[in-house]
Amino acid sequence: MEWNASQRHRKSLSRQVMESIEKMILEQKLGPGDVLPTEIQISEELQVSKSSVREAVKMLEALGVVEIRRGLCTVISENPEQGYLNVMLSHLYLNSGNAEELQSFRRTIESAYTALAIDQATQEDLAAIQDALETFREKMCGGVLEAGDDIAFHGQILKATHNAFMMSLGGALNELFRETIGLSIRFNPETALADHEKICQAIVARDKDAAQRAISKSAEQWAAAFEIQEERKTE
Repeated sequence: MEWNASQRHRKSLSRQVMESIEKMILEQKLGPGDVLPTEIQISEELQVSKSSVREAVKMLEALGVVEIRRGLCTVISENPEQGYLNVMLSHLYLNSGNAEELQSFRRTIESAYTALAIDQATQEDLAAIQDALETFREKMCGGVLEAGDDIAFHGQILKATHNAFMMSLGGALNELFRETIGLSIRFNPETALADHEKICQAIVARDKDAAQRAISKSAEQWAAAFEIQEERKTE
């Protein structure tokens, strides 16, 4: 397989190899538990170094597509659909346009699953969302707030949708942006808490308009953190 100079400029060799392995998995119709070809076989097939293959496989493992069994082999994960969803979202993230477009994308998805949660949430779901918010508040006051606390709050909203695909999509999106979520809450934890309180209040009141306003405001703060992250990459 050959890649031209412009393709090399757009993405690293390891990402190109990762995409080729994805294609190989689909073409060979490999399913959960099936063994991936060895590093040597893949490097010979793609005419790249074993180190590039190794790095690409590690990326696929991080995304949940494969599982590396040390000293044995690499197999397709038991839940490759989630992995492929993560791959799709990572491609959007790495190959997309500017921060404004990403902000709009995330806001659209978050608004959709929050609106669905407002329609579907049981009293138990509402209590779980409120509990996650209280944990967020306590950890902020204790100075130990982490990205995972933000993701856990949104995870409870996703569970309240009672829609498996929405839970997978929203969960993968939140994990994809874990780093910038962490930056956002680290720089402005009080604002993040206020935004989450408004989102929670809107869900409990089943007020979709209020939820939309709160999500839009929260997305603006996250987009600012995303821009900071991008600036750091160029330094």
